[in-house]
Amino acid sequence: MHVDTGETAALWEEFARSRAAALRERLASHYLPFARMLAAKMYANRTHLQVEFDEYLQYARVGLLEAVDRFDSTRGFKFETYAASRINGAILNGMASYSEVHEQIAARKRLIEERMASLKEPERTTQRPDDLFGYLAELAIGLAVGFALDDTGMYQEPEQSVSYRDYTYASVELAQLRARLKALLDTLPARHAQVIRGHYLQQLPFEQLAEMLALSRGRISQIHKEALLKLREGLRATPELNWSG
Repeated sequence: MHVDTGETAALWEEFARSRAAALRERLASHYLPFARMLAAKMYANRTHLQVEFDEYLQYARVGLLEAVDRFDSTRGFKFETYAASRINGAILNGMASYSEVHEQIAARKRLIEERMASLKEPERTTQRPDDLFGYLAELAIGLAVGFALDDTGMYQEPEQSVSYRDYTYASVELAQLRARLKALLDTLPARHAQVIRGHYLQQLPFEQLAEMLALSRGRISQIHKEALLKLREGLRATPELNWSG
């Protein structure tokens, strides 16, 4: 075991005394090629081919800075030996988070595609321009209702869902819309309410809802559309929300 010599050893000694940010950055810069090498090795064995090398390098830098902060240069260990596991760990943790986020995005995309499909009417392929405009308006309104239902926190106490964003005019209107939707959900037929709550509040795909409710996926799609239309009509009957179609 040995410590670094020369200028690097002097940097470690000074950093141990002062913990100065500038020295921390100089040490990190000195060992960056080492962190880059570790990142390159893990990048070569990556499972997510769409991830760029810069992502790996960024996580390697995070691990490197943590290692610099925690390394005790007086104990006689070589920094690279100490830092390697921490840099690799930071990359692995970062990639795990990356995968989780992208899985959530993919799942979200699938849910939205299901909603779109349930609101579309395939037979409308030769309609007149005015019919087409009406159809697109119906589709947009249905998606808008769905957006308002998403992540509503409908079953939280009011104080649990308040944030600084709630003080904007738009947030107040959205809060009013969601409160109205909560009330309207209780007026839906039981099966319609089950589908809406399961899909929007629990983020369950149609296929899973179909299995849970012992219905076909096509029937779930139909119920979803019917429920959104009922909610839309209920909102239209609430003029203070300025809802128009």
